[in-house]
Amino acid sequence: PAQGQLDVSVVNIEENAERTPVNYVLPPGVTRITDPGQSQITQLNEQSMSMKLTGLTAGDARGVYRNTQLDLRNYKRMQMWVHAEALIDNATNLQSGQMSVFVRLGSDVKNNFYEYEVPLALTPPGTYNRYLSSDQYIVWPESNYLNFNLQNLVELKKERNRAKRNEESGVGYGTLFSGRDPDNERNRMAVMGNPSLSDVRVILIGVRNNAATTKDGIVWVNELKVTDFNEAGGWAAKANATLNMSDIATVNLGAHIETAGFGSVDQSLNERRLDDYEQYNFAVQADLGRFLPEKAKLRAPIYYSVTKEKTSPKYNPLDQDVLLKDALDDCSNDHERDSISAFAIERSTIQNFSVSGLKFDVK
Repeated sequence: PAQGQLDVSVVNIEENAERTPVNYVLPPGVTRITDPGQSQITQLNEQSMSMKLTGLTAGDARGVYRNTQLDLRNYKRMQMWVHAEALIDNATNLQSGQMSVFVRLGSDVKNNFYEYEVPLALTPPGTYNRYLSSDQYIVWPESNYLNFNLQNLVELKKERNRAKRNEESGVGYGTLFSGRDPDNERNRMAVMGNPSLSDVRVILIGVRNNAATTKDGIVWVNELKVTDFNEAGGWAAKANATLNMSDIATVNLGAHIETAGFGSVDQSLNERRLDDYEQYNFAVQADLGRFLPEKAKLRAPIYYSVTKEKTSPKYNPLDQDVLLKDALDDCSNDHERDSISAFAIERSTIQNFSVSGLKFDVK
């Protein structure tokens, strides 16, 4: 049976500014919001989630989760401030680095998720000045700051998939695959199953005991957010041309192109186009009777048109946070590459031909 207890509560600036062993101060860069509904200047309370862990056994973890429905592909980084401290008596002799905080993102928290873990430095007991930047960084150490590139998680999954294709031992969708953050080697990343940043249905924030013995501790978390959205825009063009050939024929030409990232000014970030769309059309109207001798008295109005459309998704539809071009580059042979390309890229051709009002004007 699982051992250890997790008590979840909140700490805030108005009620816990004098608490012990560490008083609450705002994280660096975080300010209190002014209430716009008040005639006088009134600041709203600012608070963090507090997780108190007692009796957490070696290697065990506890956490809280929230069900969501998020698409994070258009964002580059995830950030969160983290504070850690020992209990007042510190009966378990908790030291820096013995506990870590981790975040899981995925469709569930057991079989399909990404995980990012940061070892925690403890804040020494004391009273800290809420207005002093140096004190803020003692309560909220920069080494505890969860700040990572979301694309690194995708790269880890791609590395796992390559290892699986190469039939490396111990690698599979049902096995946790771990690696180090290339931007910060002290932090650990992991992937399980086949998660996707396009479909984040649950976010879990947890604390893990990395020590060899049972530990107690308190962890605060604040300002979990995604930043640095993708600023690469797309473009669109539409053209039509008509050519009249006297009274013999009329030719219409048209083209319509939209690239990934294009959207109208009133669309949100995730409503922008996520594929490249191309449409070309050709149509001709003519009277075949004009090409025959006048004595034939033939009227044969014909109409012919052809429309071709091509839709190329930005992401691999089989793995929707991996770029399609990256998925094709990772293919081990042409057959696999052609299979993915045929499934992902939609092509259609529509042709029309008609003859209407065919008659001989013989009197």
